[in-house]
Amino acid sequence: GTPPPAVAPGDTPAEAKPEASPRLGMRRYKVNLPPPAVFEMSLDRVDPDGTKWTGSATMTWHTDGSHYQASVQAGLSLLITRLNLLTSRSEGEIDDYGIAPLKSTEKRARRAETATHFNRDAGTITFSASEASFPLMVGAQDQVTVPFQLGGIGRADVNQFGSDIDIQVADAKDATINRFQLVGEEELDTNTGKIVTWHLSRPAKPGSYSSKLEIWLAPGINWYPMQIRVTEGNGAVNTQTVSDIKMTQAGK
Repeated sequence: GTPPPAVAPGDTPAEAKPEASPRLGMRRYKVNLPPPAVFEMSLDRVDPDGTKWTGSATMTWHTDGSHYQASVQAGLSLLITRLNLLTSRSEGEIDDYGIAPLKSTEKRARRAETATHFNRDAGTITFSASEASFPLMVGAQDQVTVPFQLGGIGRADVNQFGSDIDIQVADAKDATINRFQLVGEEELDTNTGKIVTWHLSRPAKPGSYSSKLEIWLAPGINWYPMQIRVTEGNGAVNTQTVSDIKMTQAGK
């Protein structure tokens, strides 16, 4: 069996120190971000009652080495119409810790757009949809950038996945430390054939985020995210799988 995770004297987990300086408490990773690309993805959802839905998503990643923009647009197909479910966008800079978001927005069907602000001067994360404020940790990400930051960690030094990867991740109302664990190497069946991937998982966390997040990265294809799966607290499973990748020129 594996020994329980040891905590060195004086080394309390980041969650236990809410008063810690925003620049402390997070391990620093070497990051070599993947080149720009546009990903066409198939979307499969299985509701808790077993009802199945299909749809499509487009994920974009653009960087010129000092700034980036990323987005996800996802929709489900309902017979003849396409219900646009979600549009998320993120923009910001690239710094010594990798992707450094400044602002991310999320727009869901029939709901107002929400914005999350990474206030680098003030060292806080704030939200349009909530009065809450969280200390901004180094290496903090949003939900759009996490897969690319993880890919950048793998590209820079794959041995970093030898231990858990802790990343502060902000959504529309919250910012929590997400702990990603390497599940193992898995072969993924895609439209472009079988692809060897590294499967990472962030288990659900009681009292915090109730969903489980899994990401499959392809070391042979720039460590791009090839599949992303969210298992919701109610049991619904949403899987996005890459069906086509278009490499794009930097900065465009």
